[in-house]
Amino acid sequence: MSFPDPAQTFRQEAGELLEQLEAVLLDLGETPSDSDLINSAFRALHTIKGSGAMFGFQAVADFVHEFETAFDQVRKGRAPAKAALIGVALDAKDHIAALIADAGAEGGETILEALRALVAAPADAYAALAVTVPQPAHVEQPAYYIELARRQGLPVRHKPAII
Repeated sequence: MSFPDPAQTFRQEAGELLEQLEAVLLDLGETPSDSDLINSAFRALHTIKGSGAMFGFQAVADFVHEFETAFDQVRKGRAPAKAALIGVALDAKDHIAALIADAGAEGGETILEALRALVAAPADAYAALAVTVPQPAHVEQPAYYIELARRQGLPVRHKPAII
């Protein structure tokens, strides 16, 4: 009795997941706030990473770990799924396929640097998303709203109320 080659099984399953990831990323380019698409992309990456490590494709697992970490920032709402990110994510998907074929494939670090840069927003990049809570002169700022904004990683600005 002959058992299938585990490496070949991984290559086949990873190929299917990469096709799914590409379709999801292209759809995400059209609807960047679709949480189902974001979660689907994250799950595909997570599965490729885990399976790659399990079947001895360490270069794949290491690269996808970084890709997954960057994409987790999108999933958590800390970075937008903008067109530039989708473009680099598609490049990363192609690089995963190259790593599956040849663990020594080059160019991955450049892709990962671009992913890191796109999801590492400077402190002022999200200033437009800051939570602004009116503060009447006679009422203290409700601590609940301040804490809620800080938990979401948003800066809090105080503006005087217009009465």
